Amino acid sequence: MKKESAPCCDSLGTGEVKRRGFLGLLFGLAAGAVALATPVYAAVRAVIAPLKQQGISGEFYQLTTVDSLDTTPQKFPIVADIRDAWVTIPRQTIGNVYVRKNEKGEVLAWQSLCPHAGCTIGVKTMENPKTKNVETLFACPCHLAHFDLNGERLDEKPDAPRNMDSLEVKTDPDGKVSVRFEVFAFGTPEKRVS
Repeated sequence: MKKESAPCCDSLGTGEVKRRGFLGLLFGLAAGAVALATPVYAAVRAVIAPLKQQGISGEFYQLTTVDSLDTTPQKFPIVADIRDAWVTIPRQTIGNVYVRKNEKGEVLAWQSLCPHAGCTIGVKTMENPKTKNVETLFACPCHLAHFDLNGERLDEKPDAPRNMDSLEVKTDPDGKVSVRFEVFAFGTPEKRVS
């Protein structure tokens, strides 16, 4: 005797049931992927964003006033909040710059790090290697390079590959002096931001 199928299910063959099950599975996987994508995206951004932050180089820092400067270079610390991935450390010294007025009253600034290997340049009264006169010069204690007060190399065969790295200066109408702090690559003949 042959079994009869129920009339409600006659139109559904085994192929139709398999196809619906497969489509349901695909729809479920797609919905799950969409639901999971948002928190995964947020988590990845939370981890990656601090690692992609720009450095503090390139910002202007107000340092002094025009009236407080003279022709002798003065060293100023650059103080900023440092963001180390997910932690902010307030008011840290990130570098130093030299600022002075020249004989024309123009304000000039330089990075305090030697372009040779990054040693800190000092200001000393000493014999100028070119003129043999005793005068105030910039001097690197690491390889004994000398620079005049305009940041120009003075040695015949200097280890420093270029002059001191000058920095952009802005003075406002009130006489406040701001310097754009930059850190440059060491040991290269061309001046480029590191």
